[in-house]
Amino acid sequence: MKKAIFSAAMAAVLSVAATAALAQEAQMHGEAQRGDAPPAPHDAMGPMMGPRGPGFAVINDLEQLRRLYALSGHPGEIVAVYHDVLGKTQDPMLRHYVYDSLAREQLKPANPEQAIATLRMSLSEDLAAANKPLHGAPGTPGQAQ
Repeated sequence: MKKAIFSAAMAAVLSVAATAALAQEAQMHGEAQRGDAPPAPHDAMGPMMGPRGPGFAVINDLEQLRRLYALSGHPGEIVAVYHDVLGKTQDPMLRHYVYDSLAREQLKPANPEQAIATLRMSLSEDLAAANKPLHGAPGTPGQAQ
């Protein structure tokens, strides 16, 4: 009985001490208080920008749509959205993301042939983009020699 009471008391003391230490550390580092905006992430070089731009916004929208379709009981409807995006963008990074997402959706009803075909199409586009000479690379037109 004494061991159980002692163990419970030690657990309570340790949890209070840990909570106090974390609160003190948060105040020392100037972390946001309740109601304040969260601080920007930092690394050794200063504030990190994180992903931004139209490609990031499209991916974010697609993820939110996928989640909402799944929550509404219509997860298969995202496939039409992915095909729509592929028809509207030529951004290689975005197309690669959509192809991967589309293949994952095609695997859900256990249709590996369709998923393989989608990924092979993505691979074909990726290889074509990889084989294009970089603008301004040595040996390409447009570079001063």
